[in-house]
Amino acid sequence: MKPKILIGVIIIVAALGYIIIGGIKETAVYYLTVSEFRADQDLQAGDGVRLSGYVVPESIQWNPEKIELNFALYEEADTINVYYKGVMPDQLADAQMVVTEGQLTESGSLVANKILLKCPSKYETASPEEHIENTEKI
Repeated sequence: MKPKILIGVIIIVAALGYIIIGGIKETAVYYLTVSEFRADQDLQAGDGVRLSGYVVPESIQWNPEKIELNFALYEEADTINVYYKGVMPDQLADAQMVVTEGQLTESGSLVANKILLKCPSKYETASPEEHIENTEKI
């Protein structure tokens, strides 16, 4: 192989490797519970994190004019405040299991860019026996 082609291939492979590794680092987020988050001292402001916890009862504050949502998540004795700019999820309720994804702030709160809600248990599938019983009643 000619030296010019070999050098060109090496440069292209190195550039692609750099782009891939840089993309993975930017999109990688830690997945923690609220208690794990409070115990982890390595996280800094601006770090991406995905937190799971329960909505603190009566902490949901919705501002429809500014389309802003504030609430707190808890697990055991630990809590964290969450700020979200966007439409409030329809099923968001007190004491509901929520997973939020966003960046940490200097004050130790989370600016979320994604809110995921756990499906209610009423959507769990029935066993085959329960399904047969329910269909026989019809």
